[in-house]
Amino acid sequence: MSTIPFARFFRAAALSAVSTALIVGCAVPTGKAHLYRAKNAANGDNSAQELINIYDPSTRDTAIKKAVKDSLAQQDVFAIYLTDGYFKYLRDYDGVNEVVVVAEFTEVNSGTKTDTVSKVLGPYLGVADQSGTPFVGKLLYGPKKLESDHVNVRLTVLEYDQGENANSAAFLDFISSASQTLSLANPVTAAEITFAREVAKSLLSLNKDDVVMQIDFDLVGDTGQVGQGNFIPLAPGNYVLINQERCSLGNCFGYLTHDGHSYNPVAWAGDAVLAIPVALRRGLTDTPDQDALSPINPENIKHYNQQVVSETGGKTNIFTDKTWLSFSVVKGGDAALWEKRRLLATAEEAIQNLNKKSSVSGLESSDYKLAKDALDAARAKELQSRAALSFVLPVNDKGEFAPTITTDRYCLAHPATVKVSNAQFYRLSENAFPKEIVAPDIQKVALGTPNNTCFTVDPKKITAGQYQMVAIYGTGSGNQVQTLSYTVIDPAAKPPAPAAPVAAKAPGNTVP
Repeated sequence: MSTIPFARFFRAAALSAVSTALIVGCAVPTGKAHLYRAKNAANGDNSAQELINIYDPSTRDTAIKKAVKDSLAQQDVFAIYLTDGYFKYLRDYDGVNEVVVVAEFTEVNSGTKTDTVSKVLGPYLGVADQSGTPFVGKLLYGPKKLESDHVNVRLTVLEYDQGENANSAAFLDFISSASQTLSLANPVTAAEITFAREVAKSLLSLNKDDVVMQIDFDLVGDTGQVGQGNFIPLAPGNYVLINQERCSLGNCFGYLTHDGHSYNPVAWAGDAVLAIPVALRRGLTDTPDQDALSPINPENIKHYNQQVVSETGGKTNIFTDKTWLSFSVVKGGDAALWEKRRLLATAEEAIQNLNKKSSVSGLESSDYKLAKDALDAARAKELQSRAALSFVLPVNDKGEFAPTITTDRYCLAHPATVKVSNAQFYRLSENAFPKEIVAPDIQKVALGTPNNTCFTVDPKKITAGQYQMVAIYGTGSGNQVQTLSYTVIDPAAKPPAPAAPVAAKAPGNTVP
């Protein structure tokens, strides 16, 4: 054998080895996720909406308000939904993947680990590149009241090649099996909440190389004290996450010369040598193309029906140049279920702590009182949620019904399926029968809203004191009766003077 063919063979083998090393060994970094907001549509406008700046000051007026402590009102309840998405690029070898979405929400309320809610969606099997997401309209958070001044949102999408790693496959099988017993997508009990948090922590710490998209941001509520500056309001509307992939060695042409902007001759020589391996890697492996690597131009894309779309040639098509997810902040809903779940989870955890102690010390511990208080509060929330009618106007700063002798209108809130056919008001007096208040002193008025029933009140006929309303309302199952008690106050009345402080008695002295 001549030396020339052998040298050629050696160079070819060396080139193949170097190319293979570059193709397989160079990890692609996680892309940069960009957050956009869809412009609010006008009433009746079903056309595609532009993507606007998330720091737009005009959205601050509609931001969700922070709930007053122990408020009974249900306004400014919100929920966050993951509505749709598209996977342009997943780091696979055979085109078949398992996808897991980890969502973490933190509202600093008690200053403990319970302030963070973790949810795990998936694993979703058989997900391929250039395909829509296997989930649509998934509830991630809420409906609940805003208990802090902001909500921290951390969203991570993880991808696994099916059969690529035995340990990862076993862990995903474990998650799938556990999800049949414990809900990870919507943890309710204390055990589920703790388990979901630990699973999310394990997924994020052990699989950093499998991150498809990750973003961490804060949504700021309306506390009435936020001034100037840039922040993302927690405002109802549609939002979009678009992932711009990043270059790495062996992945992009012109990497060392910074896309031809460097004057370093060594960098030019390096890019010339890497040209073939980069071409091989892009042609033989699942690597981001130029569309996925290029900067995002929001002027060329819009939001339509919870999808990111592009308009070309008069046609609207799904935007397929990059990976994207859309989510929606929805205003409204019933927060009672969320509050009851939290109270019951607190009681459950306290009872579990009691089981670890002796019966005598357990009854004297703080866990016993914590469990009892949480159960009592949960029962009160349950009774409150069962009531079809509740006063919503006028209310004080705690959201409680607080009429005064100058109030000229009372309003009830109820489901749209409930019709209040009759309501009678009574003035309560000590050692006397209730005195009925008849029209026109209080009488029902017609409204155009199906969720409210209101009454006009003559302030001249109302005095401070205790009152009751007995209402008859109709539902699909027949008529029901509900009694609501309330207090009318006189704002001009002076509160009773506080008792004079008692002087402390010095040791050995007597008080005359």
